[in-house]
Amino acid sequence: MEIGISSSCYYPQNTLTSLEKALDAGAPVAEVFLNTFRELEPGFVARLGECARRKGRRILSVHPFTSALEPFLFFSEYETRFEDGLDLYRRYFEVCRLLGASVLVFHGNMRTKAISLQEYARRLGRLVEEGEKYGVTVAQENVDRCQSGDVASIRALRQYAGRPLHFVLDLKQCRRFGCDIREMAQAMGPENICHLHLSDRNDRCLSALPGQGDFDFRAFFEYLREGGCTADGVIELYRGDFGAEEELGDALAYLNQQTT
Repeated sequence: MEIGISSSCYYPQNTLTSLEKALDAGAPVAEVFLNTFRELEPGFVARLGECARRKGRRILSVHPFTSALEPFLFFSEYETRFEDGLDLYRRYFEVCRLLGASVLVFHGNMRTKAISLQEYARRLGRLVEEGEKYGVTVAQENVDRCQSGDVASIRALRQYAGRPLHFVLDLKQCRRFGCDIREMAQAMGPENICHLHLSDRNDRCLSALPGQGDFDFRAFFEYLREGGCTADGVIELYRGDFGAEEELGDALAYLNQQTT
């Protein structure tokens, strides 16, 4: 298991600058959180890839800035809009391929616009199949405000999909929803978890820096390994959740100690 940092931790700094900072903090791997359509352009993507290659590091995953549009693109009643969504996400898949990233993070539908989970699974399956053509795993993340936020919905998606699904397990999103992290991991199936968004918790914050809270990462990592999980992960926080940027390097060192 390798642990890195998401460029989102430095938002709203430029994505290239954020990636450089994540790698300079000692992260052997990173998640790239794209923030504008311009960052899908080949020239910008090439600069991201060159940054990682120059530093001898690996990009794990890509997080679309259009996550908030996914209910509109993929889960509305307007069928041809779904095809437009596929066209857009093919651009993300190509970015993943150029960067060597194997995972695209997917939020999915909003809870307030819920559709049947049978239909959700069917549409997600189509997107998954499209990603596979590019060698990219579309991974459903558990997100508090989305249909994917609760354990029962994750179980149902797996049941209705008719094929293996893959997941991003986000610890802070579990806490926000109020579900047990191990229950969510069990619902996903540890062997199906392909990416981790890592954070700690304390009395002040549900998304604290690892090492600044009371979450037992060592036991958590052992649980995942015993269940067949081989996922790498990243620290993924909001900039307001920590103080100096240097603290991310300390958190990274702490997590690496917990994986041994």
